[in-house]
Amino acid sequence: MREWNGLQIPVADLRLVFDRILAHVERVNGESVVLREDYFYSLPTPDLYDVSSDPPEPTIGQLTESWDNLTSAMDADRTVMWELVWLGDVLRAIGHLLPDGEQRSTDR
Repeated sequence: MREWNGLQIPVADLRLVFDRILAHVERVNGESVVLREDYFYSLPTPDLYDVSSDPPEPTIGQLTESWDNLTSAMDADRTVMWELVWLGDVLRAIGHLLPDGEQRSTDR
């Protein structure tokens, strides 16, 4: 078995993937997406990545808070790593949209 040395992702490839995915989202949903859910479960780091232990207790995240953080970040140099996490929250929710642009919902 090979030794794990991490996953190396060239930024240029990441940019191509983002562009391809955003082009698809725009074709399917138009110029904006509507996220009908706001709250979600979130697993705290670094325990999120420790799969050899029991899962950590989930916390509650909020998409509007993540989006507000992204669109009003005062000091991008200080928050850029958190911005990736907040963007991940939003992208995950977009990824859970059904083909017709609607989200699955447990209570609606």
